[in-house]
Amino acid sequence: MEMMFGFVLFMYAMIIGVFVLWLWALVDIIASKFQENLMQVIWLLVVFFLPFVGVILYLLIGRSMKMLPKLDNDTLNQKYEQLSKIKELLDNGIISQEEFDAEKEKILNRAD
Repeated sequence: MEMMFGFVLFMYAMIIGVFVLWLWALVDIIASKFQENLMQVIWLLVVFFLPFVGVILYLLIGRSMKMLPKLDNDTLNQKYEQLSKIKELLDNGIISQEEFDAEKEKILNRAD
């Protein structure tokens, strides 16, 4: 009897896990931009109507079809200028190496 209870509990956990993964895939598709606009609709239909297989296919194939964020030249130039300024401050002894490293991390990790 206890073994049956454990099996049922395991099956419920699996069903909930698959449902959460399916829901996550749908939300990820809706929130993402794809290289082709039609691909978003196609992946929504595939994942919605083929829940288990569609999620696996989306994880293996679909996520690579999403658009990558573009870094424009203005953003890169601004970061380069800011890095040059703090490097000059470091070279002149105005800031310490630790302060330079902290500021450099802020500049490089900032999403513009």
